[in-house]
Amino acid sequence: MGKVQVDDLRSALELLRSLPGQLEETDTEVDPNAELAGVYRYVGAGGTVMRPTKEGPAMLFRRIKGHEDASVVIGVLASRKRVGCLLGCDEKDLGHLLKESVAHPVKPIVIENSRAKCQEVVHYADEEGFDIRKLIPAPTNTPEDAGPYITLGMCYASNPETGESDVTIHRMCLQSKDEISIFLQPGARHIGYFTSLWNWCGVLR
Repeated sequence: MGKVQVDDLRSALELLRSLPGQLEETDTEVDPNAELAGVYRYVGAGGTVMRPTKEGPAMLFRRIKGHEDASVVIGVLASRKRVGCLLGCDEKDLGHLLKESVAHPVKPIVIENSRAKCQEVVHYADEEGFDIRKLIPAPTNTPEDAGPYITLGMCYASNPETGESDVTIHRMCLQSKDEISIFLQPGARHIGYFTSLWNWCGVLR
């Protein structure tokens, strides 16, 4: 199979399918509440074992209880070897690749919302029957978790003073039909700094 150009999740999965032992897929229905994460724990890490844990494949669940039209993939970035394959470099060179990417940033391309793939399906919280917990099959990893989590959620925020914006990655918990909580570590990321400015400006009370 020829080399796959990875530029989104679908092409990433296509590449992993072509690599032995990098992706397992199942049509067996799983419950996103604790069961899904439990199954992957044994497939991806070998279960509850002493370190170092097993380096297993990513896993694609095609049937999610309560989410008829959704699939969930887990473990795509769970090993350096897999990340290296996705980025087209040896796993030992990932640090150098990161250094080079910071030194030579790619200028963003701005397009209209009508042409943006991420805007093809849009939901608004004021829509009748809106419930983000029904829209997103986010797993609840253990019965002790506060709720279902989006593990690599991308949050867009703007500095209220300068208007500068940034996107940061956060673990986000779906608290209710229209509420999401985010842990903001002070000083760690731009969105945390923006929040401190909002508090200072009296925007958040």
